[in-house]
Amino acid sequence: MAVEYDGTDFHGFAAQPDLRTVQGTLTDALERLLGCSVEVTGAGRTDAGVHAKGQVVDFATEASIPAKRVARAINRLLPVDLQAIKAWEVAEDFSARFSAKSRIYRYRLYTGRRASVWKARYACWFPYEVDAAMAQTAAEMLVGEKDFRAFCADWSERENFVREIYRAEVRRKGSFIDLELEGTAFMKGMVRLIAGAVFLVGRGSRSLDWMGELVANSRRASLMMPPQGLCLMKVRY
Repeated sequence: MAVEYDGTDFHGFAAQPDLRTVQGTLTDALERLLGCSVEVTGAGRTDAGVHAKGQVVDFATEASIPAKRVARAINRLLPVDLQAIKAWEVAEDFSARFSAKSRIYRYRLYTGRRASVWKARYACWFPYEVDAAMAQTAAEMLVGEKDFRAFCADWSERENFVREIYRAEVRRKGSFIDLELEGTAFMKGMVRLIAGAVFLVGRGSRSLDWMGELVANSRRASLMMPPQGLCLMKVRY
């Protein structure tokens, strides 16, 4: 099932006791709809405050309701900030997480002169001049299969930091600057740390040589951008 959500009032995707989460809210609604226990798995475990336009989840059920009716039916049980887009049947060995070929994330800056009430939930206010072309050059240094430990927020119990980024694009749209990354998978805080590094170079406060040191893991990224600018846009299978 494909779902979208405004992550502002959720404590992330993963279920947590006594906290409002995407996984927990979906599980409760599905169990009410289907009349049985379900285990919901997501393609990506988004952090608190992070949004999604194309999150994908899977669950197994023997309920008789047709898959094409599930999305419309469950939306009556879901809050307005979490809605199902569509549902479909898949093979038993399908996994929303492990069957994914790539994930696309977008980080959005708002560069207006003052903060905007109407943009604050979905973009990070960054009132500085940003050279989009320089930011693009920095972003392109990340493309390929690399050890991204310098951009991982949590090193505990992790041995493999290798990921592959297929595409890194910076686009200016009026007062917005978007960084879009497509890759195999992303570690905790990885996209927000990458965004911080790319935009520091674009602002001119860091050099491309400095970015190269991060890519080479001779230093560690330290600027993690706020969560509201990040959105899981799509998962490809």
